[in-house]
Amino acid sequence: MVESVTSAVIEKALDTVLRKVGEGRKLSTEDLVVLMLGLFREIRNDIANTNKRIDTLYEMVSKSYEALNSRINEVNDSLIKKIDEINKRIDVMNDTLGKRIEETNKRIDSLNDAMNNRIETLNTTLNNRIDEVNKRINALNDTLSRRIDETNKRIDTLYNLLGKTYETLIKQAAMQRQETGKS
Repeated sequence: MVESVTSAVIEKALDTVLRKVGEGRKLSTEDLVVLMLGLFREIRNDIANTNKRIDTLYEMVSKSYEALNSRINEVNDSLIKKIDEINKRIDVMNDTLGKRIEETNKRIDSLNDAMNNRIETLNTTLNNRIDEVNKRINALNDTLSRRIDETNKRIDTLYNLLGKTYETLIKQAAMQRQETGKS
């Protein structure tokens, strides 16, 4: 209340001083003090208005900051959810891929075992057939050797027979000559 009374008094005194200035009259020291008080009052009003504007701007910036901070938190939460979803998908894909690799490895092992068994079977079959062929060759060799031995014995027998026949013929020829020579 004191301030409003003081303000009204300064306002009236300021109007009087401004009329003097408007008339071009000389101002006294008191008039200058009144001008300064008016000036201080205006400066205080400007400062008060500036403070109000600063407070308004501060509130606006605070609200904008809070809204921006809230938006950043929303985006951050959204990104975290998306990253978690992507990580889950990666884990599922990794598990699926791991299972498929494991199945492929089992198939490879199965095929490898089957091929090894087949190779072993073929190897055994071939070895048995080779053994059979070798036995047949040995049997044929034994048969041929026996036949050759028999043939050689027969040749020897024939040779002996021919030798005896020759001796007999020679003896007969010699006897015939002797008989023809005696006659």
